[in-house]
Amino acid sequence: MSSSGVAVTGHESSTITNFQWGRDSIHLKLWYLKCHTLQDLTPRPIFAMSTTGVTLATDLLASDPHFMCTISIRQLCTSIQNSRLERTGRVISLTRFEQQRGFRHQFIVLKIGMMPDDGEAIWLRLDRGPKPENSTPRSSVSRFTPCDSATISSSEAQLLYGLRLEMKAEVVFPVNGPTAGDLRELFNILSQESPEYRLWGENCKWFCSVVQENLTHFYSGELRSGTLSHRDLGKKSRRRIAHRFLSVIAQSH
Repeated sequence: MSSSGVAVTGHESSTITNFQWGRDSIHLKLWYLKCHTLQDLTPRPIFAMSTTGVTLATDLLASDPHFMCTISIRQLCTSIQNSRLERTGRVISLTRFEQQRGFRHQFIVLKIGMMPDDGEAIWLRLDRGPKPENSTPRSSVSRFTPCDSATISSSEAQLLYGLRLEMKAEVVFPVNGPTAGDLRELFNILSQESPEYRLWGENCKWFCSVVQENLTHFYSGELRSGTLSHRDLGKKSRRRIAHRFLSVIAQSH
């Protein structure tokens, strides 16, 4: 049982979990990133959509409660537009998890209710990592093409199955919290302002921190447990994202 109260199982911890990474250990870092992050940190979907003209999975979830799929966040943004989710979806809660092995990967889980409140909800798991085909960085400062993904399910337990996790933060939103359309705007801005995965900067922890910070701050989210961490990562891009997102909110509300 994890500290989040989620019963999970996992593999044995890596033998170099406690290694103190410094810039002089770049080759070991890249080996570790390739062997662990690229293989272990990617959600394992039951079904994966890969076309840009993808139909949003909410319609499939209604007919198959065990359905789960992983798409890129870019595809998610395209799919949300003019969909049922954009018309009726509203974020109810945000939870930030950390895997308790290896790289200590973090990801966000959003619960989205379909309004008016009829009890129907879907769950989104949001991840950032380097693209699996990238075995070497773009430069000596460890920059990769990012792989920002969203895994969609009708069950939170299905998204977390088989993982050894610690819940790092939980945020609950009021009834006028962020809409699915607001999420689309934030993700579009985030992708534009952070076109690279950086091992020491705009990584999974930065990604989770930025999503949590913007949604909590601009939509009066209540932090039920945990904290907002890693605010020192990617400060410049973080400020640009917040400024642009605030401008979009001011125009649309």
